[in-house]
Amino acid sequence: MKAAFFEGPGKIVVRDTPDSVCPPGGLLTRVEACAICGSDLRSFEAGSKHQGQIIGHETIATVIEVGEGVEGFRVGDRVADCPVTCEKCKYCEAGSNNLCLQRGRVGGRPQGGFAELRPVLASAVQGGFVVKIPGDILPEHATLIEPLACVINGQEKLDWRPGASVAIIGAGPIGILHLLLAKRQGAGKTILVDLKDERLDLARKFGPEHLVNGGRQDPVDEVMRFTQGEGADIVIVACVSATAQAQALEMAGRMGQVLFFSGLPETSPMVTLNTNLIHYHELRVVGARSSVKRQWDMALELIVSGQIEPRAIVTHTVSLENIVEGFALVRSGKALKVAVKP
Repeated sequence: MKAAFFEGPGKIVVRDTPDSVCPPGGLLTRVEACAICGSDLRSFEAGSKHQGQIIGHETIATVIEVGEGVEGFRVGDRVADCPVTCEKCKYCEAGSNNLCLQRGRVGGRPQGGFAELRPVLASAVQGGFVVKIPGDILPEHATLIEPLACVINGQEKLDWRPGASVAIIGAGPIGILHLLLAKRQGAGKTILVDLKDERLDLARKFGPEHLVNGGRQDPVDEVMRFTQGEGADIVIVACVSATAQAQALEMAGRMGQVLFFSGLPETSPMVTLNTNLIHYHELRVVGARSSVKRQWDMALELIVSGQIEPRAIVTHTVSLENIVEGFALVRSGKALKVAVKP
């Protein structure tokens, strides 16, 4: 089979590798689509611990072989699988499986989705971490289930009040999903900030009240102007930027909430923040990572029911052989979500 291997910063190589096999008690799938995530781009640009591996985790695939003893699945089922957790630690018992210390390692490390074939481990099948995807959804559209579940997890950390003003830094697919969910939460004024006009132009159709190019305008000043000097009730950082994290505190109003949704590169995770703003303005700053199976089910329902329309978000598809072109499209800002179709 062909697969894309991450070989270090700026280098992904597509090459032949032995076919994946069906694991005992698991499934063997043929990948239909695997979308490029912001974390994939961060690894591609800055490097990560996944060097030498097949990456990609926003994967939709069709079952082509069912392991011995597996029940509830058959050849032809379209599936996606969540990270497997231990179900025993204090985090899992509290329902925060995304914080499980064994997350993604129970039963072995799963192979990434930038490949023609992908095994689904027995631990995922037997633990109930596999989601069946209806066949009437295009696979590239269904790849939004994973990032949408993560956005749901992030927004569940916030206290939503009707009419809240919301500033979102980052107009990529994650920022757009945050915008759409914020509107569903009853947000009032919504402000979307990005450094690229191309991204802002793509985002315009999703209905933010205000668009700000943070490269030409001071985003803090603009948010203050749009909120009559009060600052935003909620600020969501949906981009990989230490500057944006610092600006988020500056543009939050008193008693505001700040969500650090996006992390920073492993090689440069430090940032200087004005913590006096947290103290004197009584800000609440929270982080969010990944999601739990319950949120995957919620994301699937939002897409199946048409409440979240993926067609305008997944703007491009590329072949596996052209995966580097897909990363370039994401980096350029000319695309929102790019799906790789082997």
